[in-house]
Amino acid sequence: MPQVAQLRGQVRVLHGFRPTVPSTRAQALQVVNTCHALAERGHEVTLLANRAKGSEGDPAAALAAMGLAPTPGLKLEIAPTAWNPGASLWFRWKFGEWAERADRDAVVYLRELRYLGLLGERPRVVYEAHCLERLREAEEGGDVGLMEAWERAALARSQAVVANSGGTLEALREAYGSALPPITAVVHNASRTAPPPSWAPTSPPFVAYAGSTRSFKGVAGLVEAMRALPELELRIIGGEGPEGAPPNVCAVPAVPYAALPVEIAGARALVLPLEDNSFGRRFTSPLKLWDYLATGIPIVAADLPTVREIAGDAPFYYPAGEVAGMVAALRRALAAGVQPRRVRTWADRAEEIEAVLLAARASPRRHG
Repeated sequence: MPQVAQLRGQVRVLHGFRPTVPSTRAQALQVVNTCHALAERGHEVTLLANRAKGSEGDPAAALAAMGLAPTPGLKLEIAPTAWNPGASLWFRWKFGEWAERADRDAVVYLRELRYLGLLGERPRVVYEAHCLERLREAEEGGDVGLMEAWERAALARSQAVVANSGGTLEALREAYGSALPPITAVVHNASRTAPPPSWAPTSPPFVAYAGSTRSFKGVAGLVEAMRALPELELRIIGGEGPEGAPPNVCAVPAVPYAALPVEIAGARALVLPLEDNSFGRRFTSPLKLWDYLATGIPIVAADLPTVREIAGDAPFYYPAGEVAGMVAALRRALAAGVQPRRVRTWADRAEEIEAVLLAARASPRRHG
């Protein structure tokens, strides 16, 4: 694979996001695995990261904790302190230094709009959008005008836009039309490369949900559904157990990314209970869904365009937000056997991003 990138020309990339490493959070997993896979394809990738509390700040150890080995081309730099004000100053200095020294063909792969002011004039920009930021700001009661100004500035400066879902790209086109750069692409998330263990349901039976239990993720409905299934246990992996949950709901501490397949291998079903809000309907490419699809375990999911865009007819669907429908879908899944696996690797994602980076480097420069 690296030979392809070398033939077409190596791209020097600074990833414009600031994950905390090591981490089990989806954002950090997506960013670190994407950067690692781009480096594996022969590109020079710099990633500036926060230092997790209690960690030593060693890049090799941070990668190992996230199931990865050091690879030539990936320059992971970790803040010298976990103290946020100090880490922020360090990040701004390192980001600005990279941008100042970058040649005119280098690319900042921008994911955080607030870093736009650190870029300077030299590097090209590819913007990775995960939602319509001005809409998110409106929903959170923030400064919509300021966010729209940043969004317009990022689109005007960018050579290309990478959207995490078809809904995100559609929303950007609806909002900004011809202001989008000529190069656009939808590039979804991915899953680990190691083959998952064979499905072996355990007894007593359980279903699993992996990830955050924030209110907009729909976990409250899943917890309610479990009241109608007392013979079944729900394991929430990496999230907090909601207050007042029935006794068949338990929280399991977060596990390293590489260990998740083993943690869920005994489940009778895997659940994605998204709500029908802007996030669930338009702006998500759930990392957990790609992980679920790689296992062959039956999936129960809210029937939303973002899920069908990825999984097609594979899951056992229910109307989003409908607890009775979720219970019925869970019962159908429990009666099902092993499902076809679908594995999309981080190398697949990196190959698609590489095509955008090369096109952006070859296109006429844009200046916001």
